[in-house]
Amino acid sequence: MTYEGPIIDVDVHARWRNGAEIVERLPKRWRDFVAASPDGPRGALMPAGVSYPFQRGVNKRLDAVPKDGLGTSYELLRAQLLDPYPIEVVNLGFDIGQEVAQHNPYFAAAIARAMNEWVLETWLPLDSRLRTAIVVPTEFPEEAADEIHRLGEHPGVTEVLFSWNGLGKPIGHPAYDPIYRAAEELDLPIAIHGAAGELEDGAAHTAAGGLPNSRLEWHTLLQQPTLTHFASFVVHGTFEKFPRLKVMLIETGIAWVPAFLWSLDAHHRALRAESEWVRRLPSEYFREHVKLSTQPLELTERKKQLIELLEAFGGMDELLCFASDYPHWDADDPFYIATRLPKEWLPKVFYENARSFLRLRTASEPRVTQGAAR
Repeated sequence: MTYEGPIIDVDVHARWRNGAEIVERLPKRWRDFVAASPDGPRGALMPAGVSYPFQRGVNKRLDAVPKDGLGTSYELLRAQLLDPYPIEVVNLGFDIGQEVAQHNPYFAAAIARAMNEWVLETWLPLDSRLRTAIVVPTEFPEEAADEIHRLGEHPGVTEVLFSWNGLGKPIGHPAYDPIYRAAEELDLPIAIHGAAGELEDGAAHTAAGGLPNSRLEWHTLLQQPTLTHFASFVVHGTFEKFPRLKVMLIETGIAWVPAFLWSLDAHHRALRAESEWVRRLPSEYFREHVKLSTQPLELTERKKQLIELLEAFGGMDELLCFASDYPHWDADDPFYIATRLPKEWLPKVFYENARSFLRLRTASEPRVTQGAAR
């Protein structure tokens, strides 16, 4: 062991055992809608725009799958992650949250509300170490802002999960500004998980060169939309309009950062010619407003190779936050990750960066504003 301090894990997944747990939290009109679906709750909650074979449950570690194969288990989470390691906080992010990826924006908004109430009611009371993101219907930015205001004061809520690019635009586009305005008002970071959940045949594609034809391609190419999204934040002035906004990039790797930002900085003058909002170097916006999860950490043949690249960019120890991605099949053991990074980085990566970035509050009686059911 090269690190013995406290750990904040910024990416842990929890999933219901049965879609009925979400359906029962929907307003009656949507419960009736699901009941009339020939595929039942599972089909009704299936993300829109999935073209490759999509099987729930196949992305889990086998030892993290409950005996009945349904959902995820707090008991297993506690036995396999919370108790064996010096965990202070784990941040839940659903099972990516793409159930809000619906073509009907009103249905998407209802699902987001139900999912948020499910995690706050069923998971957070189990353990004081549990916190959660709230998911929002990005295809309906005004409704997304309402949901942020409705639940954003809850002490267990740490961030806003942008799990679906509902409008098919680079997410710095001003159409999404209501979401960022609400998040900034409540001091909640935006979490962009898996490049904002681009799905094949959805509103936005994972890869620029064409639709991936396999899970391998989709998973490997998740970095592509992330680059597009950050460039759009710069060009559309997202961080100028919302100077306190913070963005957590989850599960898109880290090795791309130096070359991408060197390139953006090199084109700084051209960017300024097209946008009145580009007032600083893109890398300066990135360093001030963005953090990245360590998972998946690129594994070079010699671990020093990755470190040399990151050190050439400089300051990466200030930008990384540990993520296990538990219970997914490629989840990372924190003590192993500690062996892949410089020892002097570890207090920041495992604890300090996330502690200063997430909206972490002491657990107390939540204040929830009830809105009208839609």
